[in-house]
Amino acid sequence: MDNDRSRVFTASSIPDGYERFMLRQLFEPWAGVLVDRAELRPGQSVLDVASGLGPVARAAALAVGVGGRVVASDISPGMLAVAATKPAAPGSAPIEYLECSADSIGTDDDSVDAVCCQQGLQFFPDRAVALREMRRVVRQGGIVALSTWAAEHPLGMFGPIAETLRAVGLEEPFSGAFDPTSYSLGAAEVAAALERAQWREVTVETIGLDAEWRTIDDAVSVLLGTPFGPMVTALPPGDQDEIRTLLADRLDRSEDGTVVVRTTSTVATGRK
Repeated sequence: MDNDRSRVFTASSIPDGYERFMLRQLFEPWAGVLVDRAELRPGQSVLDVASGLGPVARAAALAVGVGGRVVASDISPGMLAVAATKPAAPGSAPIEYLECSADSIGTDDDSVDAVCCQQGLQFFPDRAVALREMRRVVRQGGIVALSTWAAEHPLGMFGPIAETLRAVGLEEPFSGAFDPTSYSLGAAEVAAALERAQWREVTVETIGLDAEWRTIDDAVSVLLGTPFGPMVTALPPGDQDEIRTLLADRLDRSEDGTVVVRTTSTVATGRK
């Protein structure tokens, strides 16, 4: 990532909001989809790139079992520290945690059977380098499985957040921060990127899932787990309340207060 974007993604206050308001509601369901597409088998080794709080790594660890191996890599030491506190499901492989960027993965050549990357590719400053790095560490015949938010569809919760912050006149913490198109990739773009990086047998799907928050307060608090959270919490309380109110007004809720937001991902695989 570029320096400005890397700085906000690694802010120490982000993991708490991410864990409380996005992990269970959003990223764990999508992790199941991605690991399913990776076709993991017991005893295999897996690298999870841009692991965050580790939902994909934990799902992969259960899939490969106690005889397998999982490495969770991320640029954020704060995210990895919180991920390491999460209990593994019985029968899971051990998970190693590795702080590194996607364009310089600290893993040996041909050392894993599969690479997964959930909602990371669109944020990498040099996607071609990252995809070549993923290919480097995978054994011949190994698989990559990755997902990005789908450019052909609305950006789930993150579109209203960006729109709200832009509407109140906050300064972007990095270029394109309030531009929803910078958070997603189209199916054709993902396929072409994988093929340019010499992945073969590339497949691409567009998949939708509903994310659910029990209350409007929980839904609005997703903001705290994003790179914008520290910027908002540094504002005076009145300004914070205004942002939360404006964001709440952009979200639909059911009669019981539940907020359900449709999320759509481009999910792709390729073989080395």
